[in-house]
Amino acid sequence: MKDSKQLQVIPTGPERELQIYTQGLTGGKPAVPVPLDLLEQRAKEILAPRAYDYVAGGAGGEDTMRANRDAFYRWRIVPRMLRDVAKRDLSVELLGARLPAPILLGPVGVQEIIHADADVASARAASSLGLPFVLSTMASRTIEEVAASAAKVAESPRWFQLYWGKNPR
Repeated sequence: MKDSKQLQVIPTGPERELQIYTQGLTGGKPAVPVPLDLLEQRAKEILAPRAYDYVAGGAGGEDTMRANRDAFYRWRIVPRMLRDVAKRDLSVELLGARLPAPILLGPVGVQEIIHADADVASARAASSLGLPFVLSTMASRTIEEVAASAAKVAESPRWFQLYWGKNPR
C-alpha cells in the first residue's frame, strides 16, 4: 500500500466528472474511478482498528481476497458509441423474480462493527433500488427488524444466507 502522503484526495460528483473530462482533453485516463488503495487507506484512518482488521483481513492466507481482486481487474468497460439508448433494460430474471439489474447485496456478517444501523441500512438501500438483499447468518440485527425496515421503503426480494452449524443440537 502506498504512503498516505502519496495518495491524492479524489473529488466526487461534478468535480470528479470535470476532472475526468479535463484529463481526457490532454490524453490522460483515470485507471479506475477511485483507486482501491485510496479507499483502503481512508478506511484504515476512519475505522477502529478491530473493525478495519475484520473487514480488510480476509481468512487464512487471503487467497480468496486475492483471487476476487484479480477477477475484478479482468473486467473491462467497453464504450459503444452511436447506439440507440432510448430504451435501456438491465433487468434480469432470477429464481422467478424480475430484478432491475443483475445485482444483489450479498450477505455481510457483523455489519454493526462498521456502522450502527448495520443490516437495517443495507436492506433499506437495496430495497430502495428494488434489488435483493441477502441477510447473513451472522447479521447484527434480527430477521424481523431487517425485513420490517426494508418493507417500509419498497418491496424487493429478501433472502437469508444459512450457515448450518456443526452442532446438531
